[in-house]
Amino acid sequence: MLFHSEQIVIEAEVHRQLRAFLRSSGDRQWPHHLTLARLVARALRLRRGCLLQVSQRAVLHHRYGLSYLLPLLLYPEPALLVVPQERLTRLLHQEIPELLTFLAVRKPIQHSQCPQPAFEGMLVMSLEDWCRHATAHPNVVTIIDGIEALPQIAQQQMTCTITTSDWEHLKLAIPSAVGAIRQVYAQLVQHLFQRPQNPYGDYLLTPTEQQSLLELLHQWPQALPPQWSQLRDYLNRSDTVIWGRRHPTVGYFSLQGHPLSFRAYFKDLWSQAPFVLIGSGPDTDSPLAYVQQELGIPPQTTIKFASDRHSEAITLAISEDLPLPNTPEFAPAVLRRLYDLIGTIGHRRAVILVSDVPLREQLATQLAALYGSRVQVETPTLDTNTILVTGEAFWLRHGAQLPCPALFVLTTLPLPSPEKAVVSARIEWHKQQKQDWFRQYLLPECLTILDRALAPVRQDETLVAILDRRLTERSYGREILQSLSPYNLVSDRARSRR
Repeated sequence: MLFHSEQIVIEAEVHRQLRAFLRSSGDRQWPHHLTLARLVARALRLRRGCLLQVSQRAVLHHRYGLSYLLPLLLYPEPALLVVPQERLTRLLHQEIPELLTFLAVRKPIQHSQCPQPAFEGMLVMSLEDWCRHATAHPNVVTIIDGIEALPQIAQQQMTCTITTSDWEHLKLAIPSAVGAIRQVYAQLVQHLFQRPQNPYGDYLLTPTEQQSLLELLHQWPQALPPQWSQLRDYLNRSDTVIWGRRHPTVGYFSLQGHPLSFRAYFKDLWSQAPFVLIGSGPDTDSPLAYVQQELGIPPQTTIKFASDRHSEAITLAISEDLPLPNTPEFAPAVLRRLYDLIGTIGHRRAVILVSDVPLREQLATQLAALYGSRVQVETPTLDTNTILVTGEAFWLRHGAQLPCPALFVLTTLPLPSPEKAVVSARIEWHKQQKQDWFRQYLLPECLTILDRALAPVRQDETLVAILDRRLTERSYGREILQSLSPYNLVSDRARSRR
């Protein structure tokens, strides 16, 4: 343990060493290095947690990692660092060795896929591995970078998927129940394939369908394979969703289930150790409020590092004269506006983000009729003149790696569609909790998607156009506009060809 006077020195030493490193490396891409580093050093010294928000643009280029790595390497006691999986290689093989050489310190660095009961120096884990175990080290300060991704990672890891092969495994595990299993399976096939077509292909199981499954699984609790045991547990809970997905071309369906809320899984964890949580979120008044709500993070010191108005401002055009979405007039009006917008950029790249699946297919077909092979649907390789038509999931997964377009269009605000089974179940769950399902779920999800979707195009050369007039006509539009900051507003008809 350090004496108190030695502990106080760490903040000043971090400041001095970081300034020297920045001068030697010329790294001036992020203006908040010194402030974030001193906050992390203070948290290490006091063993007191905090919540720090950075911009999504800073996350894409990971401009801020230096600010917590240097304090960790100078900290003389054990510390746990948790980062997203995609950052591990660069962190372990480039960033940490470079800093250790500059600081001339010897500190044990361990990389593990599971928690260690005791360790020296710094233990590094991926966010995915840490979430899989979700175990605190009670006496160890823990820094988690990328906390905003934890709800999605938790959902992926806690999702139970039942496929055709799992039904066969169930028959093998309980041979005396083959007849009952076949009967329940046949009933589910009949019910699911009689449902009206859903553009997203997923269907909530009705209470009757869930009950028949539950009665089947309750008869042999000890003999169930792991997937079925997990599904039975989810069927017994009120805070989970069970839904089916049809696979018409092969004539079968799959089932999926997962919790709707992760507060119960994480809320007790945060009090077991000092946690410094770092993540990105929309530029709203309360930093990372949605993540705190989703994960049950208790109130604590929260600091937001604002976006850089010079390097992160978008050029924004808002269409206020188009029909409202979900009206028959919307699609043809959007198509005409797209022709105008594409005309302003000439033969340069454009990305058109369309959340609604039928509208996406319609616009892609009609644009291809005029622009031919320039129009591509969710293709990860773009030519200099490509017009990419895409949904949210594809863009959020690939947008950061694609060349920056000259035009980026959001046809509608990315509010989650109640036609999706999980969204419908989540809305109903909030209603049962007597909560404002729009402001506690749909709106925060929309803001989060917008924040992530716009991060790759926050450059001066990109015109961002939003064709949804709810942005200016609905009361929540002001919050969405605030979350888009920084931006420079222009007319969507006044942009001249460059």
